[in-house]
Amino acid sequence: MKPVQRPGFPFDTVPGPIYRPAMGAALIASGLLALLVGLVIPSLGQFVLISNTLADALIHEPVAMLLIAAPSVLGIFGGAWLISRGRRMRAIPAETLLKDAARPPILFLRSFDDDDLVDPTPRMIPMGDFLPRRYEESFAGALKGVGPMVAIGRPGSTLSDLGSCRLYVPDHAWKDAVNYLRARASAILFVVGRTEGLWWEIETSLRDVASERLLFFFPYAEERGRRSSIWRRHFHWAVTRVPFSKAAFVRMESERQARYQAFRERANPLLPFPLANQLGKSQFLDFDEQHRPRLLDTIQPWWVPLAFYLPSTRRTVIDVTKTLRLFVTKLQRAI
Repeated sequence: MKPVQRPGFPFDTVPGPIYRPAMGAALIASGLLALLVGLVIPSLGQFVLISNTLADALIHEPVAMLLIAAPSVLGIFGGAWLISRGRRMRAIPAETLLKDAARPPILFLRSFDDDDLVDPTPRMIPMGDFLPRRYEESFAGALKGVGPMVAIGRPGSTLSDLGSCRLYVPDHAWKDAVNYLRARASAILFVVGRTEGLWWEIETSLRDVASERLLFFFPYAEERGRRSSIWRRHFHWAVTRVPFSKAAFVRMESERQARYQAFRERANPLLPFPLANQLGKSQFLDFDEQHRPRLLDTIQPWWVPLAFYLPSTRRTVIDVTKTLRLFVTKLQRAI
């Protein structure tokens, strides 16, 4: 689409996905109904098989079970898809957020390659894990006491992602957009990755932004090829489906540590105090009021000892709200 310069922005923007809250609400309602039907069908089917001779008289029991299972699975997974799509249609555009927000936003910066990273921590709500939650959504919930999150959107997106409100800009304007947003942000959260565009954002922020406003996250990230497969994404490594294997965890941990070492090598020359040699089990790094780098202790949900996970899998589970409490408290003191 042709770039335009909208009022209030000193750079070109492009139209983002259409904001359709009414349509989104209808899809969510339809999805909830489909989920309910999918959950009720097995119970009704069992009742028919047990209390009625219809299955024995007309069809074989395996065929009857298939007739029960197929619409149930379709209702559950189709309902989850409808709910997810409906929620994305209701995502507020960044233009509206920046115009109406009572508090400065949090700027969320990451590589587009990491947009699909799923938070492996299960949600303790009914049916929650049929709707995989991305890390970004977890961060937005944990930091809502500071302010809403805003991010630069992937060009060409047909639906908004959840977590941050998206602002869409052409390729030639993304640096201007980042400079504009971070000058107005109360904090900047980075998902540390490997692309040069992200490194420009990190290095310029370390030079130009007060360090106590910066927060860095080092994710458990599976190989890109595995993440792009629907089968592998939803069944192979995501804890929200099935606990992934030790081999998968080793790959993800190796990538996480490699990202930290690359960050350490490039960030140390820009900092008054050196970074720790090793990341350890920490997933977040920020700076205290004296500008010293600080690895935040990973705090896990209270129910982790009761959950059935592989030992290695337990390390990926995190209570983001409690883990970021020191960072949030520091920002609130500064306001």
